[in-house]
Amino acid sequence: MQSRKLPVFLIFSLALLALVACGSGDSDSDSVSTSNDGEEAAPILRIDETFTVENFEAAGFKLNREFDTDTVPKATNIYYGFSSRRDIEIRKYASHADAMSAGVESAVAIMERSPASNSAGGIITSGNNRTSYHAYLVVGNMVMLCQTDISVCEQLATDVLSDG
Repeated sequence: MQSRKLPVFLIFSLALLALVACGSGDSDSDSVSTSNDGEEAAPILRIDETFTVENFEAAGFKLNREFDTDTVPKATNIYYGFSSRRDIEIRKYASHADAMSAGVESAVAIMERSPASNSAGGIITSGNNRTSYHAYLVVGNMVMLCQTDISVCEQLATDVLSDG
């Protein structure tokens, strides 16, 4: 159990460091990493912009349903759907600051949870199978949870940013 606490602390510390670094750097950065499944901080894009689910739908996100936000602190909406045949959950926050604090904390917790867990929060699909998220990224006021790896979310985010 102790070995799992260190990566969580490291991810949270890196995300916090990225938040501080974003305040002094180029806010239009389009560079992203290729994974963050416990190994590096999530990519952070367009900290000065506010997005809607319609921006993501126009870029190819297929909205399946919207979920209650009671178990996800500060989230204003939770959208579940897919892109390129991979499950994606998009959590909308009122601001980039909320996405970077409560949103990142929640994303890290989701990535640590066992796919077979039936605790509150997260998405349970048909047959009581939980979608297992292995990566996330932050786009403005949105946090994207990615099913297998970050590449599908990166492509969708790139498409959203090129449409904007």
